[in-house]
Amino acid sequence: MDSHLEIPGFSNRCRLFPLPGLVLLPQALLPLHIFEPRYRQMTRDALDGDQLVTMVQIRPAPGDSPWTEPVPIMDVACVGKIVRHEIMPDGRFNILLVGCKRVRLVREIPSEKLYRIADARILDDIASHAPSEPRRTRLLELFRSVYEKRRPLDEDLASVLHSPLSLGALSDILAHALGLPPAVKQSFLAEPSVDQRVAMLTALLEKLHPGNSGGRLYPPPFSAN
Repeated sequence: MDSHLEIPGFSNRCRLFPLPGLVLLPQALLPLHIFEPRYRQMTRDALDGDQLVTMVQIRPAPGDSPWTEPVPIMDVACVGKIVRHEIMPDGRFNILLVGCKRVRLVREIPSEKLYRIADARILDDIASHAPSEPRRTRLLELFRSVYEKRRPLDEDLASVLHSPLSLGALSDILAHALGLPPAVKQSFLAEPSVDQRVAMLTALLEKLHPGNSGGRLYPPPFSAN
């Protein structure tokens, strides 16, 4: 178990931070600049309490329709813990979140807060009963072939990949590092089965492998997110 991502203070109630096109996965780090009044309030409340903020992707608006408040959101989100923060003189924040747990949002809670709140239940990993090898080795080989075709593998990421992570944690880190499109990352977030996530990621990496001519077509160039 990846104990540093445990959230013992979690009350199954989430402070929601909906953003379009952004998906936080467990294990991933996410820097955020907080400037809207409602999210400044959310950040202050988190810092005064359990340090937790839940990132959730906004559902795409149908056609060319504009979003209207409250914006529709996905059912599965990620609880993040604030591990670093900076308060600016005008009340804005810079924060660094680490993704901790998948959650399924059950219902939104009426509140006098400026930000939205929801009840949720944690989606723990459904552990694999099959041996992690040779799947771990195959995942790492494919990942390095695809990733290093585009950029060098930095020391921090290399160190993480050589650490004794669970197979579920490894799949999340690799999916985050690839900078996949939001819809693909959301599909990984919504899947609690380690076996399913590993199979999905292996199939995707095989498509993207430099030796596969079809790999040039999908996904689009990696983003910074």
